[in-house]
Amino acid sequence: MTPSAKFNALLASVTVTIMFVLVAYVAPEATSLSGVIPFALSFAALISSAGLYRLLSIAIRWLMERWDWLHGVILGPHYVHGTWIGWFDGHSNERRYMVEHFVQNLDGFVITGRSYTGKKKEHGYWESESTMLDVRKGRLVFTYKFDVLTQTSSLTGIHSSLFERLSARHAPTGYSGLAHDLNDHVRIAVHSQKMSSKLVPWAEALIEAEKRFGASSV
Repeated sequence: MTPSAKFNALLASVTVTIMFVLVAYVAPEATSLSGVIPFALSFAALISSAGLYRLLSIAIRWLMERWDWLHGVILGPHYVHGTWIGWFDGHSNERRYMVEHFVQNLDGFVITGRSYTGKKKEHGYWESESTMLDVRKGRLVFTYKFDVLTQTSSLTGIHSSLFERLSARHAPTGYSGLAHDLNDHVRIAVHSQKMSSKLVPWAEALIEAEKRFGASSV
């Protein structure tokens, strides 16, 4: 089930439950006390259910943006939101550290990333153009635009990797795969781990990347 379908199913269940309680227990009392015509009461319940569904949708989305646990429960195995850190060895065989922010909601996710040299100097920036997450295969694919500080024009490419996870029911905790700039015949192996479900500042995440993936650590 996709995150959007899961969200709508959950929302419908909560709405039906609340309306059932209101109709079964509150409505009879209201009718006997006020003499409201049952038909009018049913029509009011129909209108109320639509408003309640909309109100709950806004409330749960608001909570998802602020409560990591709820965000993870609703997205389930699709949950990738947060900060990812990793490494790759570039064309010159020099170690590069990666920091990526996955920004995710019910409609999908976007990735922005930065790479750094072994001396923690800025190397490049990238952003996803399109993304695809296959939960059944445990696969991540995205196309990207990559700006390297030492080059005068942007590069485009495609990233394909397989997730590390406990099972197909669990959210990913890492990935390993390949990045391929379309103007280059060389594929670069990339490795990453999820550092946090929050968007950690770039500099702070870089320090952690160096700790985990320094040349002497990998």
